[in-house]
Amino acid sequence: MYTPPPLPFPIFSVLIKYGIGFLVLAMLVRAIASWFHIDERYAIIRFLARLTDPFIVPARRIVGRVGALNLDLSFFVTWFALIVIQTLLLQSMPYGW
Repeated sequence: MYTPPPLPFPIFSVLIKYGIGFLVLAMLVRAIASWFHIDERYAIIRFLARLTDPFIVPARRIVGRVGALNLDLSFFVTWFALIVIQTLLLQSMPYGW
């Protein structure tokens, strides 16, 4: 079986690692902002909402609110799913990619 030679710099690995890492960090900042009731008046929160909503909204539809305190666990479900996807993508790539 043919194995492609490793690249001089692992471009795809870095893109996957830091791209998904940036999404997780953006979700964390947005979650902390929502805990302190910082709404979308601020441009950075609007930017983070537009960046993370495509990932959080489908999980929010499935999970919904939990318990008597109406906890929104969609952030944690999405965070776990992104970390699993990142791990699977990095493990499936050839060495040096």
